[in-house]
Amino acid sequence: MLVDIDLLHFWMDQPTPVMALMLAMAMGALALFLCWISFYPPFAPHVQHWRGVVPPFVGVPAVLFGLLMTFLSQDVWDANRRAYRAVALEREQLATLVALTGNHGAEAANVPRSIRDYVEAVAGVEWKTMEKGEEAPEAESALNALTRAVSSAKIEPAFQRALIDTVLKLRSAREARLAISGAYPDDRKWAAVILIAFITQISIAVVHLDRARPQLLAQAIFCAAAIVTISLVAAVEEPYAPPKAVSSEPLESLLEKLPGD
Repeated sequence: MLVDIDLLHFWMDQPTPVMALMLAMAMGALALFLCWISFYPPFAPHVQHWRGVVPPFVGVPAVLFGLLMTFLSQDVWDANRRAYRAVALEREQLATLVALTGNHGAEAANVPRSIRDYVEAVAGVEWKTMEKGEEAPEAESALNALTRAVSSAKIEPAFQRALIDTVLKLRSAREARLAISGAYPDDRKWAAVILIAFITQISIAVVHLDRARPQLLAQAIFCAAAIVTISLVAAVEEPYAPPKAVSSEPLESLLEKLPGD
């Protein structure tokens, strides 16, 4: 591909200032190359034959870039909202389990300990594996142990059904969280946005083949706008990965209400 996927992943793993700097270097290098090939031998005489493209032509790729960036940013913001909701729902189900089992003493003694094991596995292990879009076997095992603890508790059948329903909702919330972490980043969308940004640069150079300085200035203005927009959106592309990851703190806060080892 014209945009290397491994390089794209490396770029998106960086802090926002580094992402902006790397993108600025790439777009700056392209701007200088386009200026050199447009005005300096041996290529300039051949390139100058293409003079005469009207300025409104820039609007074609620029509009495509704007539309792609709009759709991509909306997708990213929506993913972040769903990521926060998934964590909130997971915490809600865990808090419900804690509240329901709090007054049953030895009859449900294994449930709070199993809840603690699950929270520790999610916050301590799975939050790291989600950076790569993967689940943690430790969290799955802890959730299965929690399910068994609820199913085997010696309590009233109606109350036990309520606990089981809550555990099933907890499992659904975890699956939603894992689905979001595994769906991002979308390489094709980002490759399209970056390629259209480069093509827009080329179109700006094409309509400024009369003088070098106006060409560089026009490219600099577009590059500044594109770099700010792309970098800020890319910083939150992966909801559960640094540098702007959704925190596991809402789940960890439940540990204060649970028995220790």
